Amino acid sequence: MRLSKLALCLASVSLPVMAETTSADQPLLTTSLDAITVTATRTQKTALNSAQAVNVITSENIEQLLSTTVFDSLIAVPNVTATGGPRSGGQKFSVRGFNDAEDVLVSVDGAIQTFEKYRMGSFFGDAELYRSVSIKRGPSTVLHGGGALGGVVEMELKDASDFLAPEQTAGAKVKLGHHGNNNENNGTVYAYARPTESLDLLASYVKRESDDFELSNGQTLENSAIEAESILLKGEYYLMENSLFGLSYTQSEDAQRTEFNTTDPGAWGTVYRVVKQSVTNLSYELNPANNPYVDLTVRLGNTQSHVTESDGQGMLEDYIGVESHYEYNINTLDIMNTSVLGMHALTYGVQYSNKERLGEKQSYPCVEYNPQTYACLEYASDLTYSEMGSQPGGEQKRLGVYIQDEFTWQALTLTGGVRYEKYRTTPTEMFDSRYPELDTKVEHSKVVPAFTANYQFTEQFALFASYQEGFRAPLIDELYDLYNGRNPNLELETENSQNQEIGMSYQTRNVFSDVDSLTGRVIYFDTQVDDEIQSNTSSVTNPAPAPRYNNSGENDRDGFELEVNYAHRVGYVNISYSEVSGEDKNGEPLWYLPANKLSVSGELMFFDDALRTGISIQDVAARTLLAYDSASSSYQETEQASYTLVGLNASWDINDNWNARLAVDNLFDKEYQVMAGTGGAIGDYGVGRNIKTQLSFKF
Repeated sequence: MRLSKLALCLASVSLPVMAETTSADQPLLTTSLDAITVTATRTQKTALNSAQAVNVITSENIEQLLSTTVFDSLIAVPNVTATGGPRSGGQKFSVRGFNDAEDVLVSVDGAIQTFEKYRMGSFFGDAELYRSVSIKRGPSTVLHGGGALGGVVEMELKDASDFLAPEQTAGAKVKLGHHGNNNENNGTVYAYARPTESLDLLASYVKRESDDFELSNGQTLENSAIEAESILLKGEYYLMENSLFGLSYTQSEDAQRTEFNTTDPGAWGTVYRVVKQSVTNLSYELNPANNPYVDLTVRLGNTQSHVTESDGQGMLEDYIGVESHYEYNINTLDIMNTSVLGMHALTYGVQYSNKERLGEKQSYPCVEYNPQTYACLEYASDLTYSEMGSQPGGEQKRLGVYIQDEFTWQALTLTGGVRYEKYRTTPTEMFDSRYPELDTKVEHSKVVPAFTANYQFTEQFALFASYQEGFRAPLIDELYDLYNGRNPNLELETENSQNQEIGMSYQTRNVFSDVDSLTGRVIYFDTQVDDEIQSNTSSVTNPAPAPRYNNSGENDRDGFELEVNYAHRVGYVNISYSEVSGEDKNGEPLWYLPANKLSVSGELMFFDDALRTGISIQDVAARTLLAYDSASSSYQETEQASYTLVGLNASWDINDNWNARLAVDNLFDKEYQVMAGTGGAIGDYGVGRNIKTQLSFKF
């Protein structure tokens, strides 16, 4: 294990403190590890008691920071960061160094959400829409399916119960905000009602408009303005006290001129880009009282992600054509039930998804071009439609069945599960017609196990260990890619991983008084990846027409994660630290892994919690990486500088209906650079000081 001196120091200092014992006569006060989650085991547990590396970001956490996107709220989660630039639609989730969209499974109210496009981010929903974001670090394939090598991000939409006061039948809430750095004006309206005891209704609208960001180096980030809006419609109907139907629809849209490359620095040119992402969910829940055999959830979801680009400038004029269109349509069916049989809690189910991918271009073909400058000299007169060889379309169907047994005997809990999953991938008709001699339909299947043991030594102290396998099937574009005249690779196999973890958790109360609590968790993990699907476009090591993608990679990474939370009646302090390191099959470091991160956040409450003031400190260590050196025309080791960011926040409940909030990001206007979204390089400079205000009222 490549533990740093800081990790060893933190562990040696905190673990003895976490080994104290105290009385158990009163309930614990709430800390960030006490949030209820089903992401880890699909049975309700606190994040601490799940014996898994899972964290929950609540709507209060999001509001506290006045976050625009969920990526703004990842500061305190160990080994979870955002990669990519600060432009709208330029960020992706990175979990334990897995930072591609295909390695982190994202869902909204259970509907799978995926978007992959060259030099773009993967998720575009507004933070105001979500009541919680649960993040499971490490594979969770048995319960959630292929594509969760790095982890799972489950987002839950807000509903009327988040706003309605006891005995209230209808109401509304309005938020008006301003961000000083980019002169952003934003507004949110919620309308909610309970017309009958059985029916809850919620409607919401969010609007954001801004100028360009000012970066921490004092420069303006050109083409980074925001012009976005989101809507949320949600209803829940109780057939009986223990039987619930739910229907929700959410849509986010952003339309503006922006850089073609939103994830990394460098001049690529601009396009007019319209991004639209929508999620529709229909759900049914049945949990009859005094029936241990039925705890049923059925979810039917549809996710649509559409990106349209036009009016490309410079070299992008021919690449974009008149209009380029990228689309993902994903249908999801998830049926799950939990049956309690004595000491066993059996969770079993079936999951199905159908993902359709489309990449089309509308253009006037170039009939004559300058071979030196590649500029088109003459265009054809007829407008044509064509599929993109580097963004191939197709369809991928997935069927998975699983069973998990959670066995509890006295202080010991053993959780074991197994999943079988099958994929069938087909290309477009145009691709088929181009390769009539090939069987272009590809099938993959996999069986994966998982096992976790948790032993509660005392009421306060527990040890846990787990082994989980993960995998992902080849993507549509990896199978059918025709980049720069290359052949497809229909022989690609699944990418596989094995993850081992060991950790301990601690929770106690009455640490310094009878109104405080302490919780903590420490985890060590080791993850091996085999048959990694890699891209090689080098004309030297992989000359055309050889396929671009192959199962040539292997890597091994391990890391350390520590969380300590102290809560008192008048406030709290949360501390988290994480690090991860690794190497590939040639013994070379994994340059794309994130830097070590230490996060400290705290809050104090005054006047019966009417006034809250908080601070957050994020210290990101230096990291070594490979960067391209134009002078030598080669990649050289370089170091990305460390940085420390400080933020402040405050909330004042003026009365029962009015609230004022303040948040300051990068208080000292520290100059720093983020992690790029491609290859883990040094990215754009981060955003400079940003003073954010918000006034809300409800009636």
